Amino acid sequence: MLFSLTGASGAGKSTVLSLLETVDWGAPVRCEEFDSIGVPDGADTAWRHGAVEHWVQQALIAQADGAHVLLCGQVPMGELLAAPSADQLDGIRVCLLDCSPDVRTERLVQRGEHLEVIVHHNRFGEWFLAHTLDPRHAPEVIRVASPLPMQWSRWADLEPGDPRWRAEVIDTDALTPQEVAASVESWMRRELAAL
Repeated sequence: MLFSLTGASGAGKSTVLSLLETVDWGAPVRCEEFDSIGVPDGADTAWRHGAVEHWVQQALIAQADGAHVLLCGQVPMGELLAAPSADQLDGIRVCLLDCSPDVRTERLVQRGEHLEVIVHHNRFGEWFLAHTLDPRHAPEVIRVASPLPMQWSRWADLEPGDPRWRAEVIDTDALTPQEVAASVESWMRRELAAL
């Protein structure tokens, strides 16, 4: 199983991942940071398609070993489901960490981001939430020319509420990192118990 802990910059993903790495899941879970493979200068959406497929391949290796992967990074659900090898996984579960533009701005300013860049993070965050709730929302944001044979047809005709398009959404605005981690842990434990 591949668990995707996703969301736009500033939602709290990396902070939460560090808290989840020591959890005893009762099953082997490999915690991975999406950007740990390195992000080249000029990385774009097509580059991300390749990176998503890389992590799907890593999850398939883990799956063969009887393990799960918790992947933390900016991975839109539509890209993950369309990755060429994604249909070989035993399952994919998605949890979106979301925050308001005001909170994202505050967090990113504290990280040293410039305001002219933060506006783009906020726009992407708003798209990210809308896409996670509705596969029909602006798919052209991720459906770009790519060297990979992305399988957009896996979800192109899905409607909101379809069980093949579901995600846990956690609003992190008023939560401490420990509370967010506890919410993610509860979500993963529910999903693991349902296997």
